[in-house]
Amino acid sequence: MPERATIALACPVHGERSTLVGWLSESGYAPVAIPDLSSLEESLQASAFEALIADLALVPREDNLWDLVRRLGSNRPLMVLGDAGRLPKAVLGDLSVVERPLARETLLLTVGLALAEGRPARKFPRRYVEPIPAQAHGVAVTVREASVGGVGIDLSGARSSVLPPFFNLRIPEFGVYVRVKRAWMAPAGPEIMRCGGTVQGDLPGHKRPWSEFAREAPAPVSYVMRRWATE
Repeated sequence: MPERATIALACPVHGERSTLVGWLSESGYAPVAIPDLSSLEESLQASAFEALIADLALVPREDNLWDLVRRLGSNRPLMVLGDAGRLPKAVLGDLSVVERPLARETLLLTVGLALAEGRPARKFPRRYVEPIPAQAHGVAVTVREASVGGVGIDLSGARSSVLPPFFNLRIPEFGVYVRVKRAWMAPAGPEIMRCGGTVQGDLPGHKRPWSEFAREAPAPVSYVMRRWATE
């Protein structure tokens, strides 16, 4: 990923657009805010941005979405802001969805993964989870995302070089112990690197299979609700 990847942001709500620009700028991106998609063609011809974040309200019909995906091409990932339930399943493999209420961490994670992977077509759907402490190759990391076949972790930028192409990941709280193949690494904020990998299988000594953890690990919203219930 370039040092300052340019992200086009099409959002009609001024206050929300300003907030998103701030989040992206603080994390090292170069956001270009536009109120709608009317100037998209000009920007595409100039190759002025590497990804697009668009409010779902600006692409209300399925044919609008397919047309937008086609115009962006294979090298510019699309992220939409809105309700994933409104999107046809057929299009989900060609874009990422950031649902409201918008959360800074979720948005930045989605952007980082989209830029690193390109379009998020994958065998298994991604699932964001509550930040969970773990150990990868003996280094403290945080699990942020899980799917039946993959994992996303955060680690200190100073320690990112210690992760080999294959490493063991242990999540003590859940009894998980797996072998992971590193797929990519990308900046996720000041002094933070995000690593995505494919899970190769459970290792001897695990107490819980990865597939079960990927399905049942607590999501961020449920974590917040659980904290409220105990306070």
